[in-house]
Amino acid sequence: MCGITGCVTDGRAVAGILYKSLKRLEYRGYDSAGMATIFNGVLYVKKDQGKIDEVNERLNFSDMPGNIGIAHTRWATHGAPSKVNAHPHTDCNNKLAVVHNGVIENFMELKKELLDLNHRFVSKTDTEVVAHLLEENLKKGEDFFSAFVNTIKRLNGSYALATIYVGEPDKILVAKQDMPLLIGIGDGCMFVASDAAAFIDETNKTIILQNGEVAVVTAKSYEIYRVKDGTKVMRNPIILDWTLEMAEKQGFPHYTLKEIFEQPLTIKNALRLQDTYVDLLTEFLDRGEKIFMIAAGTSYHACLAASYMFSKLARLATYPVIASEFIENYGHSIDIGTVILAVSQSGETADVLNALEFARLRAATILGITNVVGSTLTRISRAYWLQNAGPEIGVAATKTFTSQLIVLAQLALRLAKKRGKIAQY
Repeated sequence: MCGITGCVTDGRAVAGILYKSLKRLEYRGYDSAGMATIFNGVLYVKKDQGKIDEVNERLNFSDMPGNIGIAHTRWATHGAPSKVNAHPHTDCNNKLAVVHNGVIENFMELKKELLDLNHRFVSKTDTEVVAHLLEENLKKGEDFFSAFVNTIKRLNGSYALATIYVGEPDKILVAKQDMPLLIGIGDGCMFVASDAAAFIDETNKTIILQNGEVAVVTAKSYEIYRVKDGTKVMRNPIILDWTLEMAEKQGFPHYTLKEIFEQPLTIKNALRLQDTYVDLLTEFLDRGEKIFMIAAGTSYHACLAASYMFSKLARLATYPVIASEFIENYGHSIDIGTVILAVSQSGETADVLNALEFARLRAATILGITNVVGSTLTRISRAYWLQNAGPEIGVAATKTFTSQLIVLAQLALRLAKKRGKIAQY
């Protein structure tokens, strides 16, 4: 889960507005941040790894010129937290910028296609393919809107997207599929954002976009269309009776309840497979002579449930172990034939990492399931799988636990198919 925002005004500079919006979306992701604006036909981009205030202290977002811009605060799903992987992403000629929340499932196929057309990629993200695909469509002579719609039609997965282009510097184009996206209607300004917290101090009039819709947003107007057939959608704004605090929790009284209700979306995201990674984990598990699942706290309970799935579906015996007890109870049996599947929401659980270091020094194969790209677990694992639940602020594990169960269930099913225990999956 990331936070995206954008603003276009009838003359007022947007950098300060966007910075304030980003701060209110920081709970959606905080490993990197960035902003893009257009002024006098030039695209300005500033971005870096770190929390929003840290990045702003180094780069000073507020001095970016222009009355139109987009911004992003990131929770990594593809590509570790870094400056080059931070959003916004641009095309080869620095004429357009894109911010994105979601997962583009077919980005690897699209990237190969675009590389064959001599596009230059600088990041490891899935989002960058959107910028280059849009650039390719613009090269064909299409106008900004047509190029954007044709780009969206090529994407599989989930997305809330916003883009700006120096060729048409008066509008922000947005698209939605399975990720929240709103339009805020202000006085002489319009907003787009992942949630209303980004603009609630400027306006409480909002339009909620639906799946399969794109919108054209200018300083004084908005138009919504269906991607499938180009039909224009007429939708009246709603008035949000929310305080800023309520908006940040999307109307829920506290983050725990908010995260409980996010589970349908996080489960859907956990179901978005990258076959290359799944097949790699499956191959390692199938070759293992002894398989341990190591975790702590709630993640350990996910491992307990998974041990039943692996046994009943794939006919594979696994040993779920509380990480702090692993070395004492099983350390003597760890060797080159051992496979360790470590499950950690943060990827930084101390007991888990201690156990993995012990196993690594004895030539065991380390696999990981985590929610954080760039965490220690992702760096020491031979292969890993991201659960894509987004940051969890509430103390009690809710959406991260259920997404772990979904990931582990898919792994058990894929392994069962590989071992010939089920006919298809």
